[in-house]
Amino acid sequence: MIGVLTSDFVLYHDIIHALQRREVPFASLTFDSPIPANVGIIITSEKEKDKINFERVVYPERGENMDELIDRALFSSGKSNPPSKILIGIDPGSTPGIAIFSDGILFRRFTAESPQDAMDFIKSFMRNCEGHDTIIRIGHGARLVRNRMVNMLLDIAPHVEIVDETSTTLPTAHNDMLAASSIALTPGRRVSSKLSLEPKEGEIKDVQRKSRIASTDVTISKELAKKVLMGEIDMKKAIEKQRGK
Repeated sequence: MIGVLTSDFVLYHDIIHALQRREVPFASLTFDSPIPANVGIIITSEKEKDKINFERVVYPERGENMDELIDRALFSSGKSNPPSKILIGIDPGSTPGIAIFSDGILFRRFTAESPQDAMDFIKSFMRNCEGHDTIIRIGHGARLVRNRMVNMLLDIAPHVEIVDETSTTLPTAHNDMLAASSIALTPGRRVSSKLSLEPKEGEIKDVQRKSRIASTDVTISKELAKKVLMGEIDMKKAIEKQRGK
């Protein structure tokens, strides 16, 4: 169990709120009371860390959000146990779904705001769960987004797989998070080398078609459509550039 021990009211509130939101068991501690035997790690502030006589103590690091701090605390508290088997599922797209399982139990599930946000999270998470057996699985859809993400994952993860979603996505999986859960729990084809990022003609035409729908009055050029597919610009910026020509 995580123990929370700090006199910093704002930090205490932020930690408790994040723990409750994720339904992580915790104990609120005080400096003048003994630490319960079932507490495996304590979260505190950087200023107060040296006041706590306990083997495992963590505190927020610069640029770290509450969820990252909790992830680090959860994995640090289990370092004396056998390493966990971590499965990370990704449903690729403009807002990727991410699901994480630890030893078969759902650990965390959410939707990232963009592929880059998803990659930033996974990089941070991989640091926090270092030493555990981790497999990252990504759905086969959204080919170019998927391939960009796979290429970045290969630089940070020892084991990456592509999963055929056609036989795994549940009928009720109407959102990215549920699809990511299905992907995480389904073995796929392991990737050992970087994938092609060259857009196909059909993909370019599809982006041009979507630009007509989004703008109602212009069709972006093939050059701009390729940049959208490569993740260099978004559709809104491409339409603005096309109108400016």
